[in-house]
Amino acid sequence: MLATTERLGESVLSFGLPSAPAMYLNIAKDAYRRKAAIDLGHVFVAHPGQGTWPEAHGSLFDFFEQFSVELIFSFTALEAFANEAIPVDFAYQFKAGKKADLTTLAKAEIERRVSLDEKLSRVLPEAHGLSSPSGTKAWQDFKELKETRDRLIHMKSVDRKASGPEHQTLWGLMLEKRNVAFPDLALNVIEFFTTLVKDRRWFRLCSRCQSR
Repeated sequence: MLATTERLGESVLSFGLPSAPAMYLNIAKDAYRRKAAIDLGHVFVAHPGQGTWPEAHGSLFDFFEQFSVELIFSFTALEAFANEAIPVDFAYQFKAGKKADLTTLAKAEIERRVSLDEKLSRVLPEAHGLSSPSGTKAWQDFKELKETRDRLIHMKSVDRKASGPEHQTLWGLMLEKRNVAFPDLALNVIEFFTTLVKDRRWFRLCSRCQSR
């Protein structure tokens, strides 16, 4: 186990380091279970001739909170995995835009400047001599995870005001994807790179351990 020594005021503390992907996946899985335990069928009440809405919003807002925690930490687990998997001595030829020149990046710069999409589709395959996940089921899972996460992080104005059913808000998207287990989507992507994590204890415990 890796360890660190940290100064906290006048004390110097030493402790083992957790696996970031494992910790974030665990947080996400716990949030998924909490989300799944909320019965939305009992939250929304039909009012004949008027519509369907909650008599009280507490459980619905709890659902939105747990959905957000699950989604954000699932994506963060994938980011942590990708950064950990970049070899310390790897150099990557990076192009910031179509008209930009190629720049050679070391690991720290790759972590900071390269998007997660590119890390997964190009950096890790190039660094480890693996095939790219682009076009696979794992990549579809990544795109669903990323698109939903981006929709949450980059909240639009339509999500902040009353609107009609002609415009799907973030909240409607959450309800639509209520049965999606985002930790499993993240794990599916990590499993594409099994050779990079097969010896990690957390992966052996977590692999195929579905949130459900």
